[in-house]
Amino acid sequence: MAKEHLIRGIDSSERARELNKLSIEARRRNIEQRKNMKETLKILLTKSLKSGKAVDAEDIQDMAQVENLNVDVQTAISIAVLQRALLGDVQAIQYVRDTIGEKPSDKVEVDQSLTIENWVKNHKVKL
Repeated sequence: MAKEHLIRGIDSSERARELNKLSIEARRRNIEQRKNMKETLKILLTKSLKSGKAVDAEDIQDMAQVENLNVDVQTAISIAVLQRALLGDVQAIQYVRDTIGEKPSDKVEVDQSLTIENWVKNHKVKL
């Protein structure tokens, strides 16, 4: 090995392999941590805020009664977001809109029935 290719006694290609191995291991740990966090959140979202049976969201008659109800965490978060939206929080309004599937579409519709021949014929243009 040439002297310029040595880094602290290790060939640079060997060092690159070691760094790649460490990077792959770090990514694997991060993926596992995110997976565990996701599963934990899914479980906790279904737990009630108070002891006893939680009230189902379908059983809530109006937003005025939600303060003292025993609901699950997911419902409590939804209520909090709705309350912020009602106070005019634009981000909360957009979150609610997007979450219920009403996000404005960024797609552009193209009418494929329009061909050059049809356009020329409809506009009486001579080619």
